[in-house]
Amino acid sequence: MSWKFWKKDAPSFPGAPRPQDTLPVGSFGMTVEDVFSITGRGTVVTGRVQAGTVSVGEQVLLSRAGQPILQVEVTGVEMFRKIVKTAKAGDNVGLLLRGIQRDQVIKGDVLSK
Repeated sequence: MSWKFWKKDAPSFPGAPRPQDTLPVGSFGMTVEDVFSITGRGTVVTGRVQAGTVSVGEQVLLSRAGQPILQVEVTGVEMFRKIVKTAKAGDNVGLLLRGIQRDQVIKGDVLSK
């Protein structure tokens, strides 16, 4: 018996699936942490994607306290100053939204599909 007898095989992290990646695609959810308005572009909401995925061009539902407010379109996804097409669970992102004003969104609102 070697001195490493208590060690078990460690999972390989690059190949091991994360639990948040195995959720259905349609179960997107994100809580709004901050809201910005960019002149000439629109309204940006930031936060961490809690579940599922969201891509540019998809429709998401903005709700407050469980009550749906309105449906908006995602026109851009940015992650750490890099423009990406898709955000998945666990990512901190900024979503550029079309069809909404800055004063219509507050911290704590939820975006979902």
